[in-house]
Amino acid sequence: MTTLLDSTSSHDQASDDGVLGRVRAHLPRIAARSAEAETARAVPAEIIAALREAGVFRMSLPRAWGGEQLDLVQSARVVREISRADGSTGWTVQAASMAWFFVRSLPRETLEKEVFGEGADLMLRGAIAPKGKAVEVEGGYRLSGRWPLASGSFTPDWVLAGFVVEGAPPLPDGRPDMRVALIRPEQATFLDTWDAVGLRATQSTDFMMDDVFVPARFTGPLMGGNNIPAPFYGLPYTATGASHDAVIIGCLEGALGDLAALAATKRPAFNPGVLIGEDPVFQEKFGELHLRTAALNALLEQTGRVVMDRAVAGGEPTPTEWFGYTGGHQHIHHEGSRILNEIMTLSGSSGLYTSHPMQRRWRDVRCVSQHVAGNNGSLRRLGAVLSGQGDVR
Repeated sequence: MTTLLDSTSSHDQASDDGVLGRVRAHLPRIAARSAEAETARAVPAEIIAALREAGVFRMSLPRAWGGEQLDLVQSARVVREISRADGSTGWTVQAASMAWFFVRSLPRETLEKEVFGEGADLMLRGAIAPKGKAVEVEGGYRLSGRWPLASGSFTPDWVLAGFVVEGAPPLPDGRPDMRVALIRPEQATFLDTWDAVGLRATQSTDFMMDDVFVPARFTGPLMGGNNIPAPFYGLPYTATGASHDAVIIGCLEGALGDLAALAATKRPAFNPGVLIGEDPVFQEKFGELHLRTAALNALLEQTGRVVMDRAVAGGEPTPTEWFGYTGGHQHIHHEGSRILNEIMTLSGSSGLYTSHPMQRRWRDVRCVSQHVAGNNGSLRRLGAVLSGQGDVR
């Protein structure tokens, strides 16, 4: 199905065409194995390997370290196309490729020499929520805890974990001393806890550690400065929501394609002489849903481009620009759920069967919309700034 979402501007086409071109070759196979992935509760290893070779897991990392250095809008386009084929695969890619943003405060020498010293084709998995507790000891920290929602149906090269330093004085803003750590996967135990309504193939499981020593050089403040040499990482905490939006928009566009196929074949039970696509009421509603989905993508692209242009220029977004971007995540998550509900209604009973991809997209979008990125309070903050109440960051 060709849609308004298929176009990309000439401004970015050359810089992201390499990754997109390689990814597009794998989309039919990703879509064909989507049901299999859900049943197995894991994206097939061959697809992960193919996407790794295509460069999706290094796409946001700096060229200086072997990455593709796509900005947040370009990376979101890659995630959107993959999610159009399968939501779980799109989520797996966005989670692993964007998680590097949260290690930007680690020492530059650690990142440059010990993490990326042999290239950027690395798989990262973990959780930034500071669920762990650590005690400071000579040379580092001893870390214990259990972390939920560590997405990724693969064995990672590194594990990311947020933690609170016990006994440390509070930060100047009153918050506890929250930090992030990179650890080796053999130091963590992953648990089979992910049996959810959507994104079932993402293996967003819990993991745990018990009294693991982490050298100080492999830690950094949760909301500290940036030591990764690419403009994306200089944006405020957190800038990764566009990739979440892209999963939703990709799933929506996939569902619109499913609906188009039904429109050409499905006949109403009590009026079998016509196709549902011939009904003027159906046609108008279908057109409306298509345009509402295209509008969400336009919002993602416009607000993302504004903040990225600020970062490239070495500045920071204004409060209106920043909360327009992050508030857009909240709007896209919630409006995306509403749109997919309406697509499901138009599909009648067809979309309800587990054999039909539409129900999987429906559940995936519902699952994504529960994420904190879609419930982050930024719409209120945007409204406060627009109302003259100052910068409420």
